[in-house]
Amino acid sequence: MEFILEANERKVDKQSQLTDIRTSNRVPGIVYGFSQKPVSIDVDYRDLLKTLKAAGTSNIVTVKVSDKEIKVIVREYQQDPVTDKLTHVDFMAIDAKKIVETKVPLEFIGISKVVREQGAQLNKKAFTVDVQCLPADLPAKIDVDVSIFTEMGQKLVISDLVVDEKVTIMNDPNNPVANVTVPKKMVIKTAAEEAEEAAAAAEAEEGAEGEAKPEGEAKPEGEAKPGGEAKPEEKK
Repeated sequence: MEFILEANERKVDKQSQLTDIRTSNRVPGIVYGFSQKPVSIDVDYRDLLKTLKAAGTSNIVTVKVSDKEIKVIVREYQQDPVTDKLTHVDFMAIDAKKIVETKVPLEFIGISKVVREQGAQLNKKAFTVDVQCLPADLPAKIDVDVSIFTEMGQKLVISDLVVDEKVTIMNDPNNPVANVTVPKKMVIKTAAEEAEEAAAAAEAEEGAEGEAKPEGEAKPEGEAKPGGEAKPEEKK
């Protein structure tokens, strides 16, 4: 899929210019890298948002600016700490013949048998990885198949991820990616423990039956009624 973003070239000026750009529903940015001379740009806010959601940091984007087309990847973007609105974006120009390093998202797929049938908890420990490769070999995402989890306590680490031989993952191979654990509220009991609990319950039930009063037990004569005193018998 091809991603194209229209941009305006802008002159680096006062801070007030950046404020004007943002209030016009546009986002200031810069294109740099390799033999590309840094170019200050601004792009439409909605177009940038759509591009970031679709392309992320692992797809090649064509930025059209001043009658030029520059192949880039999103290197970094900033957001307002309060509103989360995009405030700036950095694009890194790429060369088709030179290796690039960027982040690629992990996509968790499949259904774990131990999660579905035994109520295990799936814990995701990583959501992106750093990769190096030529631009043409850059994966849009890396799949993580959690259906391999069949027992409590199993885990996946970086070295378990499957990628093309042309792609190198730069993270520590022992870093965790995901695991399955027993939920805190779940208690797993052994067969012996279950048998012991059943025997104790049966014994308690038998004891309760032995203590029950026989039916039809007479109440003492003249017993006081609730809420009042017993009346004495009248003499005839």
